[in-house]
Amino acid sequence: MARIAQAVAGLGAAALLTACGGGDGGGFADDPVDDIVATAKSDMGKLEAVKVSGAVSSDGQEIEIDLQASSEGDCTGTLGIAGGSTELLGVDGSTWMRPDEAFWRATAGETADQIISAVGDKWVVVPAEDDSFSSFCDVDELLDQMLKDDEDDKSTYSKAGTEDVDGDETVAIDNEDPEDGTSTAYILVDEPHYIVKLEKTEGEDTGEVTFSEFDEEFDVEAPGEDEVIEFDQLGA
Repeated sequence: MARIAQAVAGLGAAALLTACGGGDGGGFADDPVDDIVATAKSDMGKLEAVKVSGAVSSDGQEIEIDLQASSEGDCTGTLGIAGGSTELLGVDGSTWMRPDEAFWRATAGETADQIISAVGDKWVVVPAEDDSFSSFCDVDELLDQMLKDDEDDKSTYSKAGTEDVDGDETVAIDNEDPEDGTSTAYILVDEPHYIVKLEKTEGEDTGEVTFSEFDEEFDVEAPGEDEVIEFDQLGA
């Protein structure tokens, strides 16, 4: 399975949000670029819930994302991979997925028929050690990957003007990575200074992801025992 959370981080947020400094919130778009990215890093790091939507390409694989997640390990939404899709559900740190047939055929190889027959319409428990999916159900873990510091980072940052994103004014910050190309983050001019869009057209991981519904509550409920199957019950 693709490491989906890392693919999102690979769009450039990890490199972008490693600068030092801090902004005062006044005339935000006119602040020094290091202050802008440091303020965005701080505000994103305080989030307890967020919705992530978009599409990225990693290792030649297209991944579509439409998911809400919280710092409590709750999540709900869908992931699309290789023409298939899976529902994803997380409650209190436990994660389940419910793929469609196209997903299994794209990812399970010769065992697809066996797995499809065994699973039916049940939820499959995602093993705790498999962070390909579970890391997307924890805002803290996801943002830790995005906001981590990198002492070897050789990126340079520059302003690319302001732009309206879904009715909100943002300042666009280009991150030029000598090894992985350029990515652009769009950061709200108004407080809190969240990243609302991240896009990258060069390098190994490309695509566009938006962030919305900041700190909004959402309802999730764990599936019943009769609706769940473990991977070791699939016999493949």
